[in-house]
Amino acid sequence: MGRTGGEGAGAAGGVAGADDPVGAVRDRLPVAFGALWGELPLLASAGILVCTAGALVVLLSPGLSPLSVLLAALLISPVWGAVIATTDAVVLWDRGGVAVLLKNLRKHAFAGLGVGVVPGVVAALGLFNWQLYSGPVFAVPLAVSGCASVLLLLASCYAFSLRVTSGLRGQTLWFTALHLVARAPLVPLGVLALAFVALLLGTSVTASLLLLAPGPVALFASAGTWTEKHALHR
Repeated sequence: MGRTGGEGAGAAGGVAGADDPVGAVRDRLPVAFGALWGELPLLASAGILVCTAGALVVLLSPGLSPLSVLLAALLISPVWGAVIATTDAVVLWDRGGVAVLLKNLRKHAFAGLGVGVVPGVVAALGLFNWQLYSGPVFAVPLAVSGCASVLLLLASCYAFSLRVTSGLRGQTLWFTALHLVARAPLVPLGVLALAFVALLLGTSVTASLLLLAPGPVALFASAGTWTEKHALHR
């Protein structure tokens, strides 16, 4: 299953400048399905890390508020960036494992924070406007911040991979992510739907589902991102 050492090293170093990091595979979804079992320890570890960060958010600021959204961006985004970097490596180069995840946590935490804080701040402003809403005068800022929050949340499903694996940043990162959203909105919608269903089942059926959900969600987010990224440059 693994690539040769030279091929893997070349791919790892050339993602930012290549449209298709590993040209032999176009559709990453079959790889993601196969990794659900083959990378089970990695997916379980990813779930533990993400749920630990989420538990800290709930402990510090229960409920949905601007503060809780900002805390989620600050605490969960660095972990999510590392998880996405690892699932990218799985679907692109068949290189995963818990050790890779821990290495990426040190390497990509700051990049993940940089991605997550953008929709986090905008969503927090949207919630703040919603709490202030008491008449038509607040309708415009509420609508603007709400629409921006939705767009950036969808774009972030692409942006994490584009940042931690492709090395894009700033305006280029978000314009590329928004372009992918406009071209293939079903990918982020599917990722968010999967996350929502897992959260719903985890809070209503059994909390163990919350531990199992983050890894597969990240895996399919990576697969969808790189499948569409290749299709964009065909």
